[in-house]
Amino acid sequence: MENKILNDSELNAVSGGVGGAEAIASGSFASNSGTNLNLLVNWSVVSDATGQRTLQVAVSATSYALISQELYNGLQMTLNGVTYSCNSRAINYRGAAMATNPLGSFTIPNFRGPAAVSVVFHFNGTLSGKPVNDIIATGTITA
Repeated sequence: MENKILNDSELNAVSGGVGGAEAIASGSFASNSGTNLNLLVNWSVVSDATGQRTLQVAVSATSYALISQELYNGLQMTLNGVTYSCNSRAINYRGAAMATNPLGSFTIPNFRGPAAVSVVFHFNGTLSGKPVNDIIATGTITA
């Protein structure tokens, strides 16, 4: 499984991004699972008035029709050897076009980078008749 870094034209009209006026760095990376289900990870490092840096990560699923339940600890992010977990949101998308659906997000205070990051979606389901357990996206937070 390889990961793909998306360019700006590929990220146009993608919802679920993070950032804002105080963002000091941001970026995206995605999985390349070999299936029609992949993760899109948008990240942003923001700084407040005191100079504290916070990492914000929004994780989405890109797929054609996809139905999944909310999963307890369905998303895990490993950053600097520490694993963070959150529930993944339920998705009920029955469309025929490729769509991006938000799965969950992480906020990490006092962030200092650069840092390697790995995000896992514990899908544990069937896609196009094939069993799919985990979808994994890896990248680097450069701020």
